Amino acid sequence: MDFINKVIFVSKKLIMEDGKSYFDNYFVRVKQVTDEAIVVIKEDGQEENLPTDEDFYEPAEPGLYELDNGTQCEDPDYIAEFLIFENDVAYGKFKDSY
Repeated sequence: MDFINKVIFVSKKLIMEDGKSYFDNYFVRVKQVTDEAIVVIKEDGQEENLPTDEDFYEPAEPGLYELDNGTQCEDPDYIAEFLIFENDVAYGKFKDSY
């Protein structure tokens, strides 16, 4: 996959030890791809490293994407979804639920 300068709609779901879940969705632009990470730039200018495994990324359907905060992006290139567990206890309790 060609990621350089592409826009990714990132969707993260954090599962807490008590079973609560939190979502974080945002758009990023890919700055660099290394063997260890896909380096992206968030809207606030901060860099973040995303996994390089292409299984996390799928081509986005054309259209207007809007976040809860009103931020919009027309025709992002990829969608990336991540499921993150707070700790090993949360993983052990809820891994089979997702």
